[in-house]
Amino acid sequence: MTVRVYLTAVRVYPEGPQPGDLAAERFFVHASDVPECWVETESGSVPDLGRTVTFAFTRPMGLGFGRITGTIERKVRKGKRGDAEAVASPRTSDSSGPPE
Repeated sequence: MTVRVYLTAVRVYPEGPQPGDLAAERFFVHASDVPECWVETESGSVPDLGRTVTFAFTRPMGLGFGRITGTIERKVRKGKRGDAEAVASPRTSDSSGPPE
């Protein structure tokens, strides 16, 4: 299943995949007033929120970069077109209300 991983502190690098990199199926930049970057991956081993992660394209794309690093801000599991659900994490799964 595809997971959309929203990243902060994003950096891109010209080199190709390294051991430990997760496969990047798609990479997006939303260049708006509140810019966002996200990667879509089929990997089942995406780290928890707040952790640093590195993705790499599995083949050369001719974009001038092949690796993407950043800190995970949020994750969304994608189903069929139009379906999406937030992936719970230990920090966000408590629904008892805001902290006091």
